[in-house]
Amino acid sequence: MYKSKIVKISLLFLVLILVASLSLFGCKEEAPAAGEEAAEAQEEATETGEEEAPAAGEEAAEASGEIAVPEEEVTLSLWFQDWEGGSKWTNDWVAVFEEKYPTIKIDVTFLPFEEINTKLFPAIAAGNESDLMFFYDDWLLGKDASKFFGPVTPDLYTYDAIKEVTFESTIVRYTGSDGELYAIPWGTGSNAAGILYHKDIIDEAGVDIEGIKTWDDLKEAAKKLTIHDASGKIERSGILFTYHEIAYTWLDMIAAQGAADELFNVDTGEWNFNIPEAKETLEFINSFVEEGLFDPQSGDPFTAFPNKLGAMFEVGPWGLGAWGEQYPDLELDYMYMPLYPGTERNVHTIASWGSMAYSKNLEGAEKDAALIFLKEILENEEFYNIAFSNDYWVGTPGSKAYLDNLVQMVEAGNVPSPKAEITARFAPKYVENINLLPTMISEPELIRATIFPEMTSVFIGTKTVDQVLDYLTQTCTNLEQEK
Repeated sequence: MYKSKIVKISLLFLVLILVASLSLFGCKEEAPAAGEEAAEAQEEATETGEEEAPAAGEEAAEASGEIAVPEEEVTLSLWFQDWEGGSKWTNDWVAVFEEKYPTIKIDVTFLPFEEINTKLFPAIAAGNESDLMFFYDDWLLGKDASKFFGPVTPDLYTYDAIKEVTFESTIVRYTGSDGELYAIPWGTGSNAAGILYHKDIIDEAGVDIEGIKTWDDLKEAAKKLTIHDASGKIERSGILFTYHEIAYTWLDMIAAQGAADELFNVDTGEWNFNIPEAKETLEFINSFVEEGLFDPQSGDPFTAFPNKLGAMFEVGPWGLGAWGEQYPDLELDYMYMPLYPGTERNVHTIASWGSMAYSKNLEGAEKDAALIFLKEILENEEFYNIAFSNDYWVGTPGSKAYLDNLVQMVEAGNVPSPKAEITARFAPKYVENINLLPTMISEPELIRATIFPEMTSVFIGTKTVDQVLDYLTQTCTNLEQEK
């Protein structure tokens, strides 16, 4: 059994003390000093080839690599985003983690997205942040990560080593001014990665999901799935575009046509939505409204879709886990995003990774405990097994090794759950097509507060497409240059 360096050094020290005592004071027999029995037992085990049973905590020490497991109990506070699946997953994971590391306790506080978003950095500035913190990596845009969190490299991984265990799409945003990383990716819900749909509605309408390759195909499917009443009012939309993810899709469509550099000039910080690719794609999306396939006033999609007021829903796969046990009778499935007509591949320009970091104020045993917690998230397969086996979440794991393993499990017919199988189908495509816009505007500002409200104004007819393009060009440029 592997022995930690600390134990080896302690044994060597005891042996040296024993030798020195014999040399100075002769061979008078005395009761063995504290620890000498352990040293003698280790010597005997070495001579006979037997291995000594590990001392309490040594297995955990071995699992944590070079990070020392605290000998005395420490408690770390954790702020985590509050949603049903995430809360259950986190509670289950904490129980697994604490069983493996009995001297480390995790005290979790669940906070709504909006509260974490507005609370995190002011709390850090005031010095009253949590020990461990969940956040989204794009919140670091325009900020120096080294000023806010404790270092992950080189304290936990080397810079090269962490690229072996996670995706490079997360690296840049975690990098501080000193070139080191200050957080790890927990996972992403893969916003706008594809289309969620009701399988029973699809089957009843005779729609061939496998035949949907482009957005033209998607529109034809939506025509078959939309139901109107006698007056022509939509009773069921063929597809729902409410929520902010259609804004992601619009930017992705522009980039897929090779116009990302025209949309955003990284050298000058200028945005330009007055380009043909931006206008044509927004008009195309709005055609679903004009042709009576999508009712933009059908209400919150998280009420409309599960109540079958929409047959399909353009959203991240996390939507599968969002309902969880709330709607157990729904027959849902997910397909990767169809191509915009005339393009050869998808491009995902905005990817927001759920992330985990620790307070820069932690020292000693508390810092070691925090680093162990981060490492377990990336390297302990049970972390994601909990999520997929219990249908708590559907998304792209932050662990590269886990996603590779999940794909292999599905190929071998040993999938932990149907939702895990869906992840294995879409996540590798999603990750390989991430090509982030180099904007300094965070996702909440760019997508939720700026682009999506303007798109909605087009859908409901309060602004023209040209008015929106002009507004976004000026507003996004102002926001960018403020950064």
